[in-house]
Amino acid sequence: MPLNFGAVLSIDNINKNYGPQIIYEDASLFIGPGDRIGLVGPNGTGKTTLFRMIVGEETPDGGKIRFDPHVTAGMLSQESQCRLGITVREEMESAFPEADEAQNRIEDLAAKLETARDHEARAALRQLSQAQIDLEMQSTETMEQRIGRVLHGLGFPTDSLDRLTDTFSGGWQMRIAMAKLLLREPDVLLLDEPTNHLDTRAVKWLQGYIAEYPGAVFVISHEPKFLDEICYTIVELENGKLHEYTGNFSQYQRQKEENEKATASAYDRQQKEIERAQGFIDRFGAKASKASAAKSREKAIERMDKIEAPRANTRGISLQFPEAPQSAAEPMRLKDVSKTYGDKEVLKTINLRLKRGDRLALMGPNGAGKSTLLKILAGEETPDAGEREEGRNLVIGYFAQHQAEALDPKRSVLDETLAGLIQRPEPLARNLLGRLLIRGEAVYKPIGVLSGGERSRVALAKFLLRPANLLLLDEPTNHLDAGSREVLIEALKGFKGTIVLASHDTPFVRAVATESYTLDDGVLSEVRAPMNPVGGAKKNKK
Repeated sequence: MPLNFGAVLSIDNINKNYGPQIIYEDASLFIGPGDRIGLVGPNGTGKTTLFRMIVGEETPDGGKIRFDPHVTAGMLSQESQCRLGITVREEMESAFPEADEAQNRIEDLAAKLETARDHEARAALRQLSQAQIDLEMQSTETMEQRIGRVLHGLGFPTDSLDRLTDTFSGGWQMRIAMAKLLLREPDVLLLDEPTNHLDTRAVKWLQGYIAEYPGAVFVISHEPKFLDEICYTIVELENGKLHEYTGNFSQYQRQKEENEKATASAYDRQQKEIERAQGFIDRFGAKASKASAAKSREKAIERMDKIEAPRANTRGISLQFPEAPQSAAEPMRLKDVSKTYGDKEVLKTINLRLKRGDRLALMGPNGAGKSTLLKILAGEETPDAGEREEGRNLVIGYFAQHQAEALDPKRSVLDETLAGLIQRPEPLARNLLGRLLIRGEAVYKPIGVLSGGERSRVALAKFLLRPANLLLLDEPTNHLDAGSREVLIEALKGFKGTIVLASHDTPFVRAVATESYTLDDGVLSEVRAPMNPVGGAKKNKK
């Protein structure tokens, strides 16, 4: 069967099951040469699975995924694909295997010419000429410029090329993997949550890069603003089907809301029609004079194409953190705190005084020390100099960047959510997990079989069930879908204690924080303009 006209990639009626769970059911999609498509849907529904099937890491149980014969596809996954034990330069140059092959051929042929004679020398010269042409076609003279442009755009300092990949954090290793993929320039670029480890500057650069990208781009993301900037088609994965919407994410949301309202209205009309017909049947079915009419209406009900009932709204479940004792008026204070890693002074004489009820956002580029500062506040790291002073009755809730990785893979979802609690509020835990789309028998699944997005939601549920009066949050919306972000925002808005958070998710920060600080070159500075006009007057933290 040929490709759909104009498509570089055709997904034809694919089916995919994991045991009894239906992931895809007769799902289809066509991707054109310059398409910019966003793939959306709750975590755990199978978005990453689709990407894996496209690149051949998994196979559909039915249906076909077809490529144009000369089309290449490359995928950035949520797990690091960066090779360790080599320099960044070596990893970047491996994005150009054709250039390496041509260079090796040139060296082999040059060596062969030294001993070749007559017709062997002429043949080697012809091959050498072709190898040099092949090398020139790889634009080796601009390779260094291309590598420099991509690394700079993703925020790497100029001295990064000769550093070993092992010396970078997990987030920066993800950027290395992204840089290599972008340099390869596959015809279909598959990006799975590409903004999770990028700061605002790098996200803006990536948006511009995608706008100029010569091939098709297919992106999984839960960042509405990012999808608005790069996509003009949104594909929603729902109930095993791929539903296509024209426009960016905001336009998709409006279309979906209109469709849901129309479906709800049609469902109500149909139910009223069924109710009237059933009433006639119940009333006159036993009367001989009306039996024929009653039977006719009964058959009409059976022939109806039944509209599925709208899903129940789970937002009615009230969310709030368990009560913790009230903290002191000043829950914590840092005085002249410094921290050094190797030759780099990450924090320089930091002074920070938290007041009960503060909602602070830490801003700044990746690598500026925000995570280190949060770890010191949480007591997970010890400063090299200065003092960390806790107020009375302090109960800390700390949500680290890689919180989901700390879950016990052998425990069930429900047991892990409740682990360590003296009282086990199982109904509350199940309600919360339900809000996060983990329902029914899914709460008994072992953590080890969950997708990355599902594990993130379990980590969030576990966090929300712990009492605390000081919350420290490090990029808490990474890997969370839109619904889970709303659950977290709702809980934080109702929280009565103190919050300090680091996040590149601007809408999330604006929804939760009322004040902000920038951390740059180890120095913490207060931003005088409030994050949120309703946050009230600024306070002196010095």
